[in-house]
Amino acid sequence: MADNTLDQFLDDQEAYDDGPAKGARAPILLTHFDGAMDAGTAGHLAIEQLLHTLDTQRVATFESDMFIDYRSHRPVTNIDDWVTTSLEVPEIALDLVYDDAGVPLLVLHGPEPDAKWETFVRAVSHLAEQAGVEISFSLHGIPSGVPHTRPTPVHMHATDGSLLPEQPQMSGTMRFPAPMTSFLQSHLASQGIDGVTMLAAVPYYMSDTQYPRAASALLTSLSDYADLSLPVGDLERGASEEIDQVTQLIEANEEVSRTIAALEKHYDALATASNSTETFRLPDSESSAMSAEDITETIEEFLRTRSQRSAEADATSANTDEATQGDEEDQVTIDDVLDRLEEGSFHARPARGAESESSARPSQGQRETVEDVLRRLRERSNDSEATERNQTLRHRADPTWGPPQQPSDD
Repeated sequence: MADNTLDQFLDDQEAYDDGPAKGARAPILLTHFDGAMDAGTAGHLAIEQLLHTLDTQRVATFESDMFIDYRSHRPVTNIDDWVTTSLEVPEIALDLVYDDAGVPLLVLHGPEPDAKWETFVRAVSHLAEQAGVEISFSLHGIPSGVPHTRPTPVHMHATDGSLLPEQPQMSGTMRFPAPMTSFLQSHLASQGIDGVTMLAAVPYYMSDTQYPRAASALLTSLSDYADLSLPVGDLERGASEEIDQVTQLIEANEEVSRTIAALEKHYDALATASNSTETFRLPDSESSAMSAEDITETIEEFLRTRSQRSAEADATSANTDEATQGDEEDQVTIDDVLDRLEEGSFHARPARGAESESSARPSQGQRETVEDVLRRLRERSNDSEATERNQTLRHRADPTWGPPQQPSDD
């Protein structure tokens, strides 16, 4: 037994390297790990906002080789002009930050550990005890039947019921695989440090894309609960831009609009009910003009291709006038997509793996879908980028070579 205790102690000591802020004191531990439950990347965005806007000092860096499987969280290599310039290894870190009022808090962040969870929580518990931590918080987004046109609800669960604010009661018992944040809070609670988990409700059709509004709601709730002054300005601006674009897409299609209206009605009914027992319940399928999958696929496809369309616009503007004129008839903008939505050309996205080359363009008599339009945008961009890339590589290999010149009018 003594040998086992000694081995555990040595493992814990080797689990991390001390940083410049070693021994810092803070009453709050805030945790979030990438790879765990986090709809709309709400928790990730909230943590990034704090680390990028507040003064940050490193308390400890955990040994990546001990806790991270590099096959699931691969290091990233950077190559500049054929020379490997750096290798970025994923890491879990504990940082000290100060809110706008000067209150210190510890932020534990990075990829969720793949191994040695027991060793990890013992090491974190040791650091928390040294820092005088009194309570821990974790931040998550969860997919819910709420519309993007309403305020983002934030619910909480805790290791001690006395820590919970007034909120709608749960109906029944939830049971799900625990993320590291829950595992850590349970262990810390056994050491006398209770924990609170904050859950931001993310519209199910925004779950797989960034949803800054939920991140802002998480930081606002944390600020109110723990009496902190945390910055949310950047997130609020990002949320406003995101909502404007999603609203533009939705309003262009009557079926999608009816589905959102059903979610709004359901949300408002729960908000006004005096004895509501549950907040995150989807409307009955009969009340939805479209299925959750249909509306999710439509909006997600638009959001996934938004940055790509921006890159395509930059590439197009760099082409010669002659090439631009030749492509003019083929150019399709987001306005074209919205026009087709208004004409009622929406179709549910085909099942994964069901698409083929023969279905890349609709046959005569078929209506073109949003996905058809966006697919053609991607294909055209990929062809252009591949040609430019091949020409660049060949020129580097043989500086005397140049792309074929267009014949002169003379």
